Amino acid sequence: MITLNYPFPEAEAAQSLKTIADVCRRGGVITYPTETFYAIGGNALDEKLGQHLSKIKNRPPNKPFPTLVGSFESLKNLVSYWPENALKIAEKYWPGALTMVLPGLTNLPSAIMGEGHSIAVRWSSHPLISDLAKLSELPLISTSANLSNNPPTQKARDLDPEILGHTDLLIIADNSNVNSLPSTIIDARITPPTTLRRGAVEVDEARSCQPPG
Repeated sequence: MITLNYPFPEAEAAQSLKTIADVCRRGGVITYPTETFYAIGGNALDEKLGQHLSKIKNRPPNKPFPTLVGSFESLKNLVSYWPENALKIAEKYWPGALTMVLPGLTNLPSAIMGEGHSIAVRWSSHPLISDLAKLSELPLISTSANLSNNPPTQKARDLDPEILGHTDLLIIADNSNVNSLPSTIIDARITPPTTLRRGAVEVDEARSCQPPG
């Protein structure tokens, strides 16, 4: 397993990002920090990788993974169109801990495609993800780095040894400034959008799917 410490020393930053991108391009598994919890993932456009991650996490194979991007440009290979008001919400809350369910392209891998050709995407505010996305031009599968039904972690030292045993590249970072809540999830395919999971971001434009009381 390759281990990198983040933030990277300035003299090593370009090579470190290239190393991560190379691992992703060849279908490797990376475990990395986000602005919320540690994530495990890799190239979101690699169908085999998605299947492999489901087995690692003991996750149902028909449960799609969310995807991280680092720019609006990278969404062109994922999203078929922007529903009413969805783009305005994205511009307001991204980059940040907001996951949006949007209409996906029909040719996406099944590991990231939900019901009705939907895709759950987030533009992460973590600078590592932004830099990596610019270099690799790949969206990343982003699922919490834990076995299914186990709690996520914000510290590399608390990662499950079983997760690490399947990791090709680990990025260790000081996550002292991360949010203790998961990302908020909204379904932006409908108007008004519906909040599917409350989290680190309060989206004023979305209504809750939870019944009153």
